[in-house]
Parts: sequence; structure tokens; C-alpha cells
Amino acid sequence: MAATEPLADAEPAGSDELWKAWETLDVPPGFRAEIIRGDIVLSPSPTNRHSLICTEIMRQLWPLADERDWRLANELGVRIESTGEVLIPDLMALPVAVLTDGEETSAIDSPELLLAVEVTSDSSVSRDRETKLWSYAAGLVPVYMMVDRHDRNGTVRVFSEPSGEGRYQHYDLFDFGKPVRLPEPFNVEIDTSLFAPRTRRA
Repeated sequence: MAATEPLADAEPAGSDELWKAWETLDVPPGFRAEIIRGDIVLSPSPTNRHSLICTEIMRQLWPLADERDWRLANELGVRIESTGEVLIPDLMALPVAVLTDGEETSAIDSPELLLAVEVTSDSSVSRDRETKLWSYAAGLVPVYMMVDRHDRNGTVRVFSEPSGEGRYQHYDLFDFGKPVRLPEPFNVEIDTSLFAPRTRRA
């Protein structure tokens, strides 16, 4: 599909002071902290359905990651230099060398990612659809997979070809239950049959 549009009012935000505050923040148990549009934002632990989707994607990507010497992570910060933000994707894929080389850090630079995945929750849906979409594109994250549990019966959008100006030049839309095709360097399909909630039998 056609390119996405950047946020109309999006401006770089953040500072070294904010970064230092984030690094030393004593985050309450069950929460994670991100720097989003100049604010430190705390998000609660995910629900069971949210976790299921993340682990399903991880499970299906593991064979490819192992073959390509990539790693999958879900608790590491992603620093977007152009915006001063630090985001923590629900799941990310990156080369193992990014984790083994250089100094130990709590946030890696966004261009080093191969994939960022966000799964919407009640508290994050607008950020995942708009703010993080713009931020990942501005940070040159090659592929952003957004699992939208709040769109109709559930959809997955796969954004690719970031311009660096807060927009992706291409995206594809898939309904829950349909296979999701990830572009290069993945070139794999993700089975989404477990993404939609199921009604328990009495």
C-alpha cells in the first residue's frame, strides 16, 4: 500500500538530562519506562492475550533468527537519536553482534534493529498507531509490525522502507487469522490463527 504520513506536529524532543533520568529511574515492579515525545511514560505489564501474541511471533521467528545469527529481545530500550526518544518494543529482532560488541548499555541505536513489533493494549493503542509509527520511521527501523487488537476483529500492519522523515514508504494490512508476510530481510509468513481471542466452551 501507499506510504504513511508523518505526524503533523512531530518535533524532536528529549535531552541528555532526560536520558540520564531514564537510565537511573527506579521503575516500579510490573512497569516499564519509555521516553516518548519528551516525557517519561510508564506502561503496565501486558495481559495474557498480549503476551500470547508476542510469544507466538517470537516462536515463529526463532528458526530464522538462529539461522541468520539474529536474536529476539523484548526488554531492551531503543534509542532514537533524531527524536531523543527511548522506546521499548514488545519484541525486536537484531543481529547478535549488536548485543555482544561494544559497551554494555540499556538502549541500542534504532538503525541497528531489523524489526520492531508492538501489540496494542488499552493504554497504548494511540501511541502504537501514531507516535511510535512516526518514531520508528524517523529512527530508520527497517520493519515495524503493529498488531492492532483494537481494529475491528484485529489487524496486523507491516510497515517498511522508512524515509527517515517520520514516514514509511510502504505498508501491508492483514486481518487476524490470515498469514502475515514480513518483507526482506525476513521473507517469512507469520501464522496469526491464535491472535484472536477464543470463546471458552462451557
